[in-house]
Amino acid sequence: MQEPLKLNKEALSALISANVTVFGHDYGTKQVKASWLKRRKQIINSVDDADDYKNYHIITGDNNTTDIDIDCEEGIILAPHFLPATNMKYGRQSNPTSHWLYKVIDLTKKHTRKFFSFEDPNINKETLVELRAHDHYSMCAGKYAEDEYVEWTDYSSIKETTYDVLYKSVAMLAVASIILRNYPTGDRNVYIWQVAGTLWHHKVDEDDALKIIEVVCNAANDEEVNSRLAKAKHVYKSDTPQKEIVGLPTLAKSLNWTEKQVSNLKDALYAVTGRSALPTFTHDFVNRIAYMMKQKKYYDLEDKEMYDGESVDVKYAKHFNSKYTPLKYWKMHPDSKVCVDFTYKPNDPNRFVYVDKKLMINVYEKNDLQPDPKVDTDIFWALLKHVIPHEECREHFLDWYSYPIQNPGVKIRHAIIMQSDEFQLGKGSLFDLHRDMLGNHNTRKIELAEALDKGKNYLLNYQTVLIDEAKSSGSWSEKAQLINTLKTIISEGSIGVRQLYKEYSEQDTITNYWINTNYKDAFPLPKNEVRYWVYFSPAKRNQKMLEQFHNERLNDNLAGGVLADLMNRDLSKFNPLAVAPYTDYRNQMSGMADRPLNDFIREQFEQGVHPFDRDMLTTVELFEYLKVEKRLRVTREREVANALELLGARCRKQIPITTVADRATVWILRDQDKYMQMEARDLGRAYVPFYHDSKKGGK
Repeated sequence: MQEPLKLNKEALSALISANVTVFGHDYGTKQVKASWLKRRKQIINSVDDADDYKNYHIITGDNNTTDIDIDCEEGIILAPHFLPATNMKYGRQSNPTSHWLYKVIDLTKKHTRKFFSFEDPNINKETLVELRAHDHYSMCAGKYAEDEYVEWTDYSSIKETTYDVLYKSVAMLAVASIILRNYPTGDRNVYIWQVAGTLWHHKVDEDDALKIIEVVCNAANDEEVNSRLAKAKHVYKSDTPQKEIVGLPTLAKSLNWTEKQVSNLKDALYAVTGRSALPTFTHDFVNRIAYMMKQKKYYDLEDKEMYDGESVDVKYAKHFNSKYTPLKYWKMHPDSKVCVDFTYKPNDPNRFVYVDKKLMINVYEKNDLQPDPKVDTDIFWALLKHVIPHEECREHFLDWYSYPIQNPGVKIRHAIIMQSDEFQLGKGSLFDLHRDMLGNHNTRKIELAEALDKGKNYLLNYQTVLIDEAKSSGSWSEKAQLINTLKTIISEGSIGVRQLYKEYSEQDTITNYWINTNYKDAFPLPKNEVRYWVYFSPAKRNQKMLEQFHNERLNDNLAGGVLADLMNRDLSKFNPLAVAPYTDYRNQMSGMADRPLNDFIREQFEQGVHPFDRDMLTTVELFEYLKVEKRLRVTREREVANALELLGARCRKQIPITTVADRATVWILRDQDKYMQMEARDLGRAYVPFYHDSKKGGK
């Protein structure tokens, strides 16, 4: 049995001299079951009143006296590095520095008891450290029930501090104790990386974070403290995107922590940063709700909708007591977000970002698809080669196709135009797979009319936009307007937008543009236009290949496999800021679509207007008819032939037609199979001229 310690009357005298309230109670136990009235009747004012066979207790809170009770081994080791200095320390004989006494100069009645704990299956006591003030007491002399005695290590003077300083230091001690308790023997760099990410995510100041990590590393006898600190400093650098993917969830997973253990660490972290005064749910609440100044509404990031304040209060009231509304707590929290507007920043992983010093909500959502190199992607490469058989063009298309996947948020300053005579060749299928990889919410299919509307958010909130079947709707003037509109938004990083109920504004855009068409004259491209890469596909539709492609796309995770392929593609030679590479197809489109003749002929044909209601036409007649009767600016028969070819008409040459020409060129508009099989002389007899007066060019 341990030799009993004499009552340390010098320590009691020092306490009484420091105006600390001390009362006596039963010997051999630290529990005091007496009422506060009876306790106060046992207060001693002099050591002469002390009894060697009584226990003595401090009434914390009285005269600003505060006790820090350290209940874990790690806390005892770390306390000198975090707690303010004081010369009043005592404890059990086994832990003689577990109690630190202070005078808190700004202590109020609301300051009672605060504690931090950590659930640990290997340790019976969960409490790490406790701050005791009003309405509590601490045993300071006598004998414990376990036959241990109080031992004082210092009682020369009690130091002053403020509540906030003391509370923060206690919280930092708790955080450091948890980190030290879980300090690994291996993979220490990974552990410190995760710890630093956790501290950063919970807004612990860099200096505080580095202090915690340095003290813990030294206490753990880590021989590479400087390396650990360098790792932590790297996390706190503003340009460290990897810190977004590490934090408390990653740390907890690696340590197999329970939800309770995660909650324990969170409580201490919130206290370190002064965020513990509000209800616990407030910390989640401020990450779910933001106030939008332009809209004068609250944005709920959980369901991505705008609400009035009353709706927000009703939804979240169950998580708070009735003293205040949820939004009252939200307004009191230092992390509540008041944003100017929304923005779309795929290259920034943060939900809240600054644009020109204005806080905004980043609405970009990364697609969940993961690369899977084990997936067979042969059908993708087969379809791509089928649609674009020319290797040089195919390689450029692949670079353009891959770049937004590897570099989200970086704008390519030229668009692509994909043309094929065949409908449903596979151009759209390639875009569908592109959508699967980037996510439907990050891509968009639109028609020509929508592309001309600057009020649409396709300009702002998408990585890639497909303007599909561009020629199927829209007049020549509309197509010319689209080209002029796209000139700016393709090459510039911002665009003027007028959205519904909003003022006209200049906003950033990172959208890349892809245009599919079945018509070679789809757009009146200017000569030497460098904002468009144009390709005319000579391929024919392969139904079997398309069926296999979509079957594997929908059922066999083709997108995951292609994503793995494209993420590994070397794009070092692709310059997103460069002009579009030259192709002959661009010149061809420019030559065919630089006038409204094609649109006029198509419109007349579709309406069945004379002479386009006929089965066949000759170029010589139609040329004169359009020039003389319709007064169109047409200078060569070749222009007329091109327009008829774009309609899908089929050509027969060297046809003898009385009163027209001995070797006329006939364009067959209807019943093509019938007329294409006829002998030239029979076809000439079947043809009925419609504009053959000698003065008008006929025979």
